[in-house]
Amino acid sequence: MPSSPPEPGIGTTTRTPASTGSAALRVVEPAPAGTARARRQGRLRRGRVRALVAVDLTAIAVAFAGTYGFAELIGPPAVIGPPGVVAAFIAVSVVIWIAVFAGYRLYESHSRAIAPATFDEVGDLFHALLAGSLVLLVVGQGAKRLAGWSLYSPLEALVFLAVALVAIPVLRGALRTWVLPSVMRPRRTLIVGAGEVGRLVRRKIDAHPEYGLEFAGFIEDDPRITDDVVGRTAELTTRVDGLEIDWVVLTSTGDSYEDTLDRVRAVRRPDVHLSIVPDYFELFASNAAIEDIEGLPVVSLPPMRFSRSVLLLKRCFDVAASGLGLLVLSPLLAVTAVLIKLDTRGPVFFRQARHGRGGSEFSIVKFRTMVEDAEAQRFALAHLNELEGGGPLFKIKEDPRITRVGSTLRRLSIDELPQLWNVLKGEMSLVGPRPPLPSEVVEYDIWHRRRLSMKPGITGLWQVEMRHEPSFDRWVELDLNYIDRWTLWLDLRILLRTMPSVLMARGR
Repeated sequence: MPSSPPEPGIGTTTRTPASTGSAALRVVEPAPAGTARARRQGRLRRGRVRALVAVDLTAIAVAFAGTYGFAELIGPPAVIGPPGVVAAFIAVSVVIWIAVFAGYRLYESHSRAIAPATFDEVGDLFHALLAGSLVLLVVGQGAKRLAGWSLYSPLEALVFLAVALVAIPVLRGALRTWVLPSVMRPRRTLIVGAGEVGRLVRRKIDAHPEYGLEFAGFIEDDPRITDDVVGRTAELTTRVDGLEIDWVVLTSTGDSYEDTLDRVRAVRRPDVHLSIVPDYFELFASNAAIEDIEGLPVVSLPPMRFSRSVLLLKRCFDVAASGLGLLVLSPLLAVTAVLIKLDTRGPVFFRQARHGRGGSEFSIVKFRTMVEDAEAQRFALAHLNELEGGGPLFKIKEDPRITRVGSTLRRLSIDELPQLWNVLKGEMSLVGPRPPLPSEVVEYDIWHRRRLSMKPGITGLWQVEMRHEPSFDRWVELDLNYIDRWTLWLDLRILLRTMPSVLMARGR
């Protein structure tokens, strides 16, 4: 039996196809696909799903322990019934929970999604927990009515739901972020198209090891592009077999519809996953609807406006969260103010004009992190601006104007906490586009101005996805992407993703 081919670039014999004329192209000799590859693919999928099931069982056990422990504290005994019946009820409950999770595709989605995200599952998880709790509640109430056993009361169902809704996402997230990337073999990924979109996909794969993907190379026909290219489109099938590819990502290459369709057909098989990046991916939103017109799939984008009820919901969330935040963080705010006063001369707070929703102007409030005449020094340091693309933003990584205390405040994002007052006043939101300076807005292109259709935020997609992105246009694209996709759940996800950045001191 022939041995598996080596990894590209590791003990690989290279050749140059005469048809391409590119000496730099690395082509790996393919080996015929066989049952061993199919078994490896099965082990990868089942291994991940089994780990997910084990984590869910652990979380369910924690939820049951917390539920019955709480019930025992407030009104013992928590359970009334023969020990054998109680043990059987718990065993059946575990089976029911796993079956319900499987019914809601909480395991299938993990093996089929290219980038499974725990936050995206919480909606389905909540519905699954409601359905499972209802089944167990019916069983528990039936046992109480027929035999007088108290196995699962409505209060216990509520407590279980609350504990499980926290424990399961936390453990699933920990498994995907830290455990699986360390112990599971990554899924080898081939990207068709080495252009700008293909390179973007590659960067995202490299930046997120929790996806469990390993970049194996590009398929590209342009002879001018040679970096990490492992073959041409005519060799796609043989490269998938020879490189033992688990996942193929098809990006826009400018080819005809017929050629693209041939590529899709070539890799549509049971042992290979296929993902397609659409041509207009920048315009797509997560809440876009896929509709059917006489067998023709059509993607419909949501309207570019918000109803009053949506804006009221977001405002209520902002008021509640910012008010609570100011109350809880008041000791930290007081200590920070004292440290700033002791460190350098000048005011505690820094106020600056910014543009809000609809272009209205307001004064943003931050803790002062620079010397007193920082704004006057800005023009003298203009040549050190690190932001590329000709945008109006100004940023220096090692800014000499930052004070000693200010450096720590920026690293931990504590300097932005006074903006909670702007949120409470209604000038800002907890999550939203980056608040722009008036000098930036003057230089906006027409498409940039749409980011003024929503209140600016303390944090946003620009903060958690591209915090050090050197392109102004990319920052604007993220803001518009947030506006197009907005839901209250998206705000919660961004807030939760902001916390690790702060805790791990990934500041500015």
